[in-house]
Amino acid sequence: MIQITWQGYYLDGKTADKRAVEIQLLHEGLKITIKAGAVFLWPYSEIRQTQGFYHNEPVQLERGGKIPEILLIQEHEFLTSLHHFTPKAAKRFHNPAQRGLRLRLTLYASAGIIAAGVFFYIWGIPMLAKAITPHIPLEWEKGMGESALSMLAPEEIRCNDGELQQAADDMVTRLSAADPGPYSFKVYLVKSPIFNAVALPGGNIIVFGGLLEKTQSPEALAAVLAHEMQHIKQRHVTKRIIEDSSTGLIISAVSGDVTGSMLYGVKIAHNLAMLSYSRQDEEAADAGGMKMLLAANLDPQAMINFFEIMKENNEKFKIPQYLSTHPNNDERISQLKTIIGKAKTSGHTYTKLTAGNNWNQLKKRCAPTKKPGDDTESTKPSEYK
Repeated sequence: MIQITWQGYYLDGKTADKRAVEIQLLHEGLKITIKAGAVFLWPYSEIRQTQGFYHNEPVQLERGGKIPEILLIQEHEFLTSLHHFTPKAAKRFHNPAQRGLRLRLTLYASAGIIAAGVFFYIWGIPMLAKAITPHIPLEWEKGMGESALSMLAPEEIRCNDGELQQAADDMVTRLSAADPGPYSFKVYLVKSPIFNAVALPGGNIIVFGGLLEKTQSPEALAAVLAHEMQHIKQRHVTKRIIEDSSTGLIISAVSGDVTGSMLYGVKIAHNLAMLSYSRQDEEAADAGGMKMLLAANLDPQAMINFFEIMKENNEKFKIPQYLSTHPNNDERISQLKTIIGKAKTSGHTYTKLTAGNNWNQLKKRCAPTKKPGDDTESTKPSEYK
């Protein structure tokens, strides 16, 4: 049932007196009766609402110019009755019934924004990175890689053995000749117990001493380099950096701003060592690296042997996979054997790398410098990717 009559207070705009009034809803306006006084009508078209837009807030209505007449109604339900009594005329006033609708719409909008943000983060950014990566200038990648190199492999921890470095350079030269491309590759050997190798955008590759120590032959290191070279050639590393980075980096990449790439390279260098690739990218690097070894006439079994060493280390040190989508070693080995089988290499003689004559002695020249208390930790490898 609609309540027609309400109690309130009236201020005439001329004095500070607040007088009690009775307010009656009419179709043409509000009938205001001052107790023991005058009766007058406020047409709806002349009334404006200045308060009462929030729950439990008193309703204040005004009429007139700079110093208006004021009508105060304590009960917020007055507005609800007004909208039920004369819906057309009440359109100019706040409708409490719409508060719930506005709240729901606000919640829906907020949920939509969150959902859109999650969608863009999970699917939108990877799709954007995949679309723009092929169009990124090579010089931008080189700028990023050079600045990251100085952070990840500073001069003071690099191996300065000329013979060992020459062996690594010869591997890269041979692999590059077998699979030519626009990149000029350079290997940096680092005295560190970390069991890993890191591909930097633009062509630089860092091999840490912990991984080098586990290679049983120079062909095994060549297999690692072939894998990392494929990450660079197929621009997996550049794509992942863009996926994990800011809008500013994306703009810098698309525009080819080399200065910007060097600036951002410094900021994200510490993330590159922990950079993880998708399962698809890892499988592509494995396959491309194996084909590169075959094209260079290097023994492909070296790559399989290296992954078997990784498997043994993982089982020994209970190292979990760092990414759920990363192919495990058994799967990688199986896929690599399939590639070798399709190449029909049975009975083929591969060219040996000259460094193999004294490889075990040569690789020790990049052995990590141990500190007191580091013996256990230095033998515990991180998973190679």
